[in-house]
Amino acid sequence: MEDSLAAESSAPPALRYRIGVTSLLVAEAVSTIGSRMSFFAIPWFVLVTTHSPVKIGIVALAEMLPYVLSGMLSGPLQDRLGNWRTSIIGDAASAVAVGLIALGGRVDFRLLVALVAVAGAVRAMSDRSKSNLLKPLLDAGGINYIRITSAYDGISRTSMLIGASLAGVAIVALGAVGAVWLDAASFGIALVIVLVLVPDPRTAAPDAGTGREPYLRALRVGFDHYRTDRLLRAVSTNLFLTNLFNQAISIVFVPLWVLGVRHSPIALGYLSTAFALGAILGAAVFAAIAPNLPRYPAVVVGSIVGGAPRLLVLALSDNLLVVLAVTFVGGVTMSTVNPAIHAMFYHRVPAHLMARVSGVSTAIMFGGIPLGPLLAGLAVQRFGFTNATLLAGATLFAVTLVPVVRYHTWQQFNEANLPPLVMAGRTELPRTYALLRTAFGFRVTMRYAHGRWTVGARYGLRPLAYRHEIAPKVAGEGLRRLAVPAVHDALRDTVGDERRRIEGEAERLRTELARMEAAADATRIDATRIATQRRFVPRDLVR
Repeated sequence: MEDSLAAESSAPPALRYRIGVTSLLVAEAVSTIGSRMSFFAIPWFVLVTTHSPVKIGIVALAEMLPYVLSGMLSGPLQDRLGNWRTSIIGDAASAVAVGLIALGGRVDFRLLVALVAVAGAVRAMSDRSKSNLLKPLLDAGGINYIRITSAYDGISRTSMLIGASLAGVAIVALGAVGAVWLDAASFGIALVIVLVLVPDPRTAAPDAGTGREPYLRALRVGFDHYRTDRLLRAVSTNLFLTNLFNQAISIVFVPLWVLGVRHSPIALGYLSTAFALGAILGAAVFAAIAPNLPRYPAVVVGSIVGGAPRLLVLALSDNLLVVLAVTFVGGVTMSTVNPAIHAMFYHRVPAHLMARVSGVSTAIMFGGIPLGPLLAGLAVQRFGFTNATLLAGATLFAVTLVPVVRYHTWQQFNEANLPPLVMAGRTELPRTYALLRTAFGFRVTMRYAHGRWTVGARYGLRPLAYRHEIAPKVAGEGLRRLAVPAVHDALRDTVGDERRRIEGEAERLRTELARMEAAADATRIDATRIATQRRFVPRDLVR
């Protein structure tokens, strides 16, 4: 079950899978650092050997297109072989393909394009299999989904930042070919880590439905599952547009702003670093508190705050510090989106269909990446930078509002919530439980003040009942049913305080009554004395 806490987490098998999860994250980090180095090294290699910007674009397309298609078309093969075996094969094939790029890239440009296409295809298999392998490992180890997906996202972003930094050093020290060799070595290291330290979960619990069905039929099953899941379709379509705009921001709008306002590429590095550091910090914080937060508001807030404001600030401000601040905040908030989506996939997609369904969905999500810079460039050429940026910001804001408008579909992100305390074997609520869950979920509040018990209820921001008064006996019985010692202690303290208040009020009333009785007795004595005096007054004095 999603987000379940294993009752026997200290058992050796669970510990083995926990070590496997950590090792898989390390392998992904090593592979990502190497891939990021070749991301810069291969275009630089093409530039210094051909001096043609067009050929750089051809090489980039040759890598990205097979990467997207391979993730989708290789899904049946991955589900048949298993993610662990596919990861081993993908890393080995990637190491060989990248090594061949380093060896034969100078021979002929067409050969280089072919090798880059092969490397992109097998790297997609390696990346997808590692991501899909997390789910069975987390289930076997009784580990929380959202916490690990947050760590996975943070490690990937950190590795990309480190890889980009090392790429320049490696190109200067070893040349572009040497940096490509380092990428090949990173795949080899990742292969060894997975082979030695990551267990194959299929050996302990074979997946159902992994029979050798025909390829086209297996591919159609993945498409059918994707098509029938409304949330998967909605998320994939939304991320197609979001990735389109994010790529346009990184490739077109930010460089044009830097060129027109700052006139220095140093500012471009500042902005890229600000977003990356914000995303890393956000991923670290989200990994700590995410298991106890509702997913839907995290996705909505992350998309809205991390999207359109980054474009609007480019159109409305020339201050670098302001743009840096907005970019950093955007990185922090955007870090909640990918982990929630990964956890949603793990929760909704059966294990034996994970590669096929995630391949289809990821292909759609990535489909907007090559279109973003092209459309942004056309918009800037047609409308000018400011108008194009404002138009893009308004459109992106409308896209990020779709989860709010289609609440009934997107709120299914919250299906995988924190399990009941009894099922989880816990005796107290986690400290972060009330941070956002009570703000956006269903909340019932019992309140005692001025001798009255009241109950209020709300769902999100919508009030259901406001201080509805209930009988003290009903309130006491309800609180006593909660098996929480702290609540019982608070109830005893409240009852004791109320008893002391009532006793003090009774004593005050007794004192007041005694004073009034004394005053009444004094009044009666005075009245008797007056009546006695009048009885003996001479009649001639009375007129």
